[in-house]
Amino acid sequence: MNMRRVLAGVSVLLLLLSACATQTEEKKRGDYVLYFLSSSLTKGETGHGPALDWETYTGEGEPKPEDLLQSLLEGPSLEELASPFPKGVTLRQCTWDEERPGVLIVSLSEQYGALMDISLTLADYCIVLTLSQLEDVEGVEIRSGGYSSDYRSHPLLQAEEVLLVDILAQ
Repeated sequence: MNMRRVLAGVSVLLLLLSACATQTEEKKRGDYVLYFLSSSLTKGETGHGPALDWETYTGEGEPKPEDLLQSLLEGPSLEELASPFPKGVTLRQCTWDEERPGVLIVSLSEQYGALMDISLTLADYCIVLTLSQLEDVEGVEIRSGGYSSDYRSHPLLQAEEVLLVDILAQ
C-alpha cells in the first residue's frame, strides 16, 4: 500500500513539474541555485505550471553542501517562492557515505518527519536538486531524526529521477 502511495506521489510530482522549463520571464541563473516551491503551487492555482522554481544562491565562493542546505532551510528571499519545509526544521548533520562514493547523507531534525506524500516528495527534491549541482554529489539520502521515511520507495534520491520538462508539450 505504501508503495502505491509513493508511486502516486511521484506521478503527481512529475505532472506538477512538467512545466518547470517554461518561464514567462528569464531569470539570471547564478553558478548555484536553491530550489523552492513555485508561486503557482503555493497560491493553490490550478492548471499547468511548475511545482518548483529557483533563486540564485548568494553565498560567496564555492559552497559546501552544508552552505547550500543552510540557505535552503532559511527559506527563499523572493516573494513568489515558498519553503517546502515545516517550521523549525534544522540541519543536524551532512556527511559523505564512506561505503557509497558520491552519496551525501543529510540528517534533518524531527520536524522533517511530519512531511508525507507529495509534500515530502517536493521537499526531498528541493534538497536533491539543490545539492546535485555540486560536482561530487551523485545521490542524496535524507533522514529525519536519524531515520529514513517509510513513505519513500527507495532511500537514495537522484536529480535524474525528476522530470523537469513536459515532453508531451514539445
